[in-house]
Amino acid sequence: MQLFLDSADEKQVKYWLGQGVLDGVTTNPSVLFRDGVVDPLPALESLARLTAPGVLHAEVTVPRGAELVHQGIELSQLADNIAVKVPVQTPDGAPCLAEIHELSSAGVAVNSTACLSFGQAALAAKAGASYLSILVGRIDDEGGDGAAVIRDLRRWLDDWQVDAKIIAASVRGTADVRRSMTAGAHCVTVPPAVLAKLADHKYSRHTVQQFLDDARAVAG
Repeated sequence: MQLFLDSADEKQVKYWLGQGVLDGVTTNPSVLFRDGVVDPLPALESLARLTAPGVLHAEVTVPRGAELVHQGIELSQLADNIAVKVPVQTPDGAPCLAEIHELSSAGVAVNSTACLSFGQAALAAKAGASYLSILVGRIDDEGGDGAAVIRDLRRWLDDWQVDAKIIAASVRGTADVRRSMTAGAHCVTVPPAVLAKLADHKYSRHTVQQFLDDARAVAG
């Protein structure tokens, strides 16, 4: 299983790369905005260099058509380790499967994002997407079961030997990460705050402190 950091904050990326647990970084326009990026292309180039040999996921910012394909190719040319995120559909409900297919046929690694159903993800895989981002938290917000979508999709991919990886995204907390991992996600992308919680437990702190206190007592 691969672990990605959902962040454009280079300080956070460097820190977690230094922990030896990251396989890549995911971004989108909202993440770039949240982390104060005002000039996206240079920031993405820098993140790609920092993340290599892991994968940096960078998202298109136009809804569909030839302009999306053109922008996707430009993003892929920023660095060799970039996967281009393409939403599975437009705000008015039109599928972006043709754009996904055209980009993947051109040799671009496509991450089909904003997938909230099995059908969307399966069609994106058929269109050639290399990654399928299942927004677990948003599925759960609407009364669905994000982990069940991952579980069914993983079974289908394995049964038909479809070469696409599931990314569990939009995780709200550590329980979402655990459910996604055990459901069979190939990758989980985690915000820095959630990743920090995964690494922490107050009773681990207490236990280690007791060990240190007892070691000092023995040393006298």
